[in-house]
Formats: sequence, C-alpha cells, structure tokens
Amino acid sequence: MFVGYSIAQLGPAGGPLFVMLIQLTIRDLGLIEHAEIELEGGLQVISGETGVGKSMLLASMSLLSGERPRVDWIRTGSEEALVAGLFVIEDAARRKRLEETTGIELEDGELLIERRLRRQGRHGCRLNGREVPASLLRAAGQQLIEIHGQQSQLALLDPRAQLEIIDDFAGLVAERREFSSLFRSTRALESQLEALKHDAETRAERRLSLEHLISEIDTADPRLGERDRLEEELGLLEGKDQISSRIAETLDKFHESEGSLIDQLARSARDFSAFANHRDLAEFGALCASVGGQLEDGLHTLRGIADGLDVDASTLDEMSRRFDLLVSLEERFRRRGDDLVQYRAELHDELEGLSTAEDSLPALTEELGKALQTMKKRAQALTRKRKKALTELSARITTELADLGMERATFRADRSAVEGGTFRGFDEFGSDRIELIFGPNPGEPERPLREIASGGELSRVMLSLKRTLAEAGSVATLVFDEIDTGVGGRLGSALGVKLKEIGARHQVLCVTHLAQLACYGASQHRVEKRVVDDRTVTTIEHLDEERRIEEIAEMMRGTQRTDRSLAEAKEMLEAARTDARIRTAQIRTAQTRSAPGERAC
Repeated sequence: MFVGYSIAQLGPAGGPLFVMLIQLTIRDLGLIEHAEIELEGGLQVISGETGVGKSMLLASMSLLSGERPRVDWIRTGSEEALVAGLFVIEDAARRKRLEETTGIELEDGELLIERRLRRQGRHGCRLNGREVPASLLRAAGQQLIEIHGQQSQLALLDPRAQLEIIDDFAGLVAERREFSSLFRSTRALESQLEALKHDAETRAERRLSLEHLISEIDTADPRLGERDRLEEELGLLEGKDQISSRIAETLDKFHESEGSLIDQLARSARDFSAFANHRDLAEFGALCASVGGQLEDGLHTLRGIADGLDVDASTLDEMSRRFDLLVSLEERFRRRGDDLVQYRAELHDELEGLSTAEDSLPALTEELGKALQTMKKRAQALTRKRKKALTELSARITTELADLGMERATFRADRSAVEGGTFRGFDEFGSDRIELIFGPNPGEPERPLREIASGGELSRVMLSLKRTLAEAGSVATLVFDEIDTGVGGRLGSALGVKLKEIGARHQVLCVTHLAQLACYGASQHRVEKRVVDDRTVTTIEHLDEERRIEEIAEMMRGTQRTDRSLAEAKEMLEAARTDARIRTAQIRTAQTRSAPGERAC
C-alpha cells in the first residue's frame, strides 16, 4: 500500500483532512492506458479540452463509489480494466463505521478499493485485497465519494432529494433512518396481519413462496462460519508452496533433525530433574519438559496444516466453486455469511408460524397498534425539527447565492404533508414533503425550483447547498463535474471561493474549463489526449507551478500564449491564494456596488 504521506500533508492550509483519497490508479479504462495520480487535500482542479477523456476519469471515481461498471469502458484490445483508489482514514469515528460496514479491520487507517472490469466472466471487487460482493463495496464507497454532475443536479429537482437536504442540514439523517426502519417493520407487520386474515388459499400461496426461498438457500446449504473458513483456506492454498516450505524447515529444525530443539529440551529436562534437592534447578527441568510438550503440540498442528495443503486440483476447484456459490447467494439475498444462515432460520420460523396463524391474530393486532402510535410520535418529532431548520437554511442559501452573482434572488424551503400513495399518512421519511422555492429574478413570481431553474442557476443552487451542508456532510471526497455550466468568467472566481471553502472540510475534485475557478485549486491536473505509436491515449499530468501558469493562460487565451497572458495567469493564481475570507469580502463589496437590477451572467 502507498504510505508516503504524513498527516500534515492531508489537508489544505486551513487544517488537515482526516479522510481523503491519496492515490488513484487507472489501467486500460477508455483511452487511459495507465495513470497513477497522487492527490492532496482541499480543492483539486482537473482541466483539459473537451473530448480528451475526462469522462473516464470521472467514470473511475464512480466505480470506486460502487456504481455499476460497463464493459464498453474497457480499452480496445484489452481484456480487463482496473481502477484502484487508496483512502487514508485518520478519523476514528469514520474508521469504525467503515469497519462495521465492511467487516474489515482498517490497518494503519488505510482502505484500498479495487474494481476490475472483465470482458469475460465476473467483474471483481476488492477491499484491502479481500474479494467482496459489489453491494458491500457500494456501501463502503458511498461513504467516501459523492459525485455531482448533470444527473445529480437534475436529481436536486426531486422533492425526496430536497427532503434529504433538509435532514442533512438539520442533522436528522440518523433519526430519519431509525424512522425508516420503524416504517418498514410496521408495514411488514401490517402486511403479515393482513395475510393472516386471508383465507387458507392465501396462506398456502405464502407458504409456497417461503418454501421457494428456502429451497434456493438450501441448494447451497450455507453453514455457520463456512464462508469465512473457505476464504481463509483458499488464501492459504494460494500460497501453499511457500507455507509448506516454511513448515518443513521448522519441523526439521525443531524435531526431525539430529540434535533438534525437541531433543535438546528433553535432554535438559532429564538432566536437571536429577537435582531434586535444588528447587531452582528442578523447576528449570520442569520448565524444559513443559515447553517441550507445548512445542510438540504446536508442531503437531503444523503437520496438520501441511497435510491440509496437500489438495489436488479438483478439490481446489470444488472449494473455489463452493466459495463463488456462497458469494453469489449473498448477492442474491443481500445478506452475508452467517446472516444468510440466520435469514434461512427466519424463513423457517415464518413457515412454521403459518400453521398457527389464527392463534397469533390478537397479539399481532395489539403489536401493530403500538407500532403505529410510536411511528406517529416520531414523525411528529421529525416535522417539528424540519420546520425549525427550514427558515435557517433558506436564509443561508440566499446569502450563498448572493456571493455567486444572484444577490437579489430569493430562496426558501416549504413544507407540506405527504399526499397519496402513503401508508397511514406516512412514507418512509415521515409525513413531510419539501419543495424548494426559487425566485432568480426580482419582480417575477417565485416558483418551485424544478419548474424554472436554468443550467447555470441550478449549478449555483447546487453549489450553495453543498457549501451550506459542508460542515454536516459525511462524505469525504466530493467530485464536481459541470458545476460551471452556464457560468461565465465573471463568476468563476466566486465559484472558486465556494469550492475552496468546501475544500476546508472535504477533499474536492472539480472538472472545469474556467480559469478563474481553476486558480483556487490547491493543486491542478491536466488531462490531455495524445497519439503514441499510432494509438490514442489519454494522459493525466500533475502541473508544477510553471506548467500551471501556462495551463491557466491557455484556459483564458487558447494555445497562443503571450507574455501578457502568462503574467495575467500568474497574477490570478497569486490573488487566489490570499485569505479566503478577504476574497469573499471583496466579492460581496463588488456586488453591493453593482447597479440595481444588474445581474452577472
């Protein structure tokens, strides 16, 4: 694993980041033949002309977050592609949460995520070298990477996504999850109760369904501890030649060779046992005898391990197929290892319970009534807290929009009760529906964001929300693509300030064509397309100070660089490196002096 970092290097000047992506490896993905990218904290800018392959760089990040891979991403002429991301996780709470999610101990605070795409056969997912189901990798990746592109901006228009924003801001995510769990269990309880009230034919149908599920699991017949045992044994067999050699050497030294350690211990035990009248000498003799016995036991265990490594190819193939079958079953039922065995037991219990269905009706009815009352109280508590958060969020987003050239825009979040298609007046988030209301133009009526926002307006609303939610956000690395859509150069600096502020608490990767925005990056990478040996390849280069000045100049003026454009680029970079609070104050002062009704494009 990559370990060439120190905690002082992990964050921008404002302080260290304790969770971040430090190294990205890409092989044979799209036009990228091979790239090794080392990343820092804060705002990381990615620039390059349209069509050079930045989309594959973004695709690599989506793969690390657990998104579904596509075979057509594999480079032409290659049978597989690899994306690997190394995260350093110094935050104890985040590390514990990831360990609970993955079941993997994060040694040295590092997590290596690997995705291998194959034209033939199953794609591979690994966490710290351990093969895992795609669902488990997704659960880990989504705690570490969040990608904001055109699709995520469109998702912002969904009322459910807007409700999640309110909960993020109000710190209600955990409480909402608890409610969702209660909601699902209550619905399941009512479904069970209704099922019991149906006639025998309905119960018979449910019995058939349960029997089918049980039969699917019984086909593999998973056993407690079997999956972990197979994984451990296969890991041993992969290195069996080296292990067998070490065991043979140890047995020879300790037991089988002339004058072995066992022989020497036995001789010492006999020699010193003769001094029965001298307590210390006699005790040493007894110690030699005891150590010899323990060593014999250990060597016996080694012999057993060595014997177990003597597995023929057919047995090894059978073990591998058995492990693959268990992993496939885990993905099918979204349960891992012993949880799958427990799930089968639960299905058996439900099947057995169908025979005494009528006897359980009164108790289930009472249980459902209590669950509904609890659900109602928790939904009311969520509503109270959300209403309190709405006003504060609206004011803060309005201020953020002013910094982004929309000083006279209005923004608010409205709450209403959920409507049709609910369960007892609730959905899995509670009893609230949130609508973001936006008024970009003075004198024009406010309307729902989903009805009026242009691409540029939506980008600025999205960035304002991410800036406001930065402190509460739990995802470590934020990736922004097309955040500058519809935004001209005059607002590029304002976008850069906002992204830099987000970068004070998160690692931020931003693909941009705006020089004014790019200047605010803690570092910058250029994506470029070249022809090498009659083949097109995409390269990713970390820019030093001189190359970065040249890149900024080209972003402003094209490839025809001049001394004047280079000097302007250097001046922009130096200005962007001044204190963020001073720069923000300058932007607000400039906006205050603007003529009434004038808005930047």
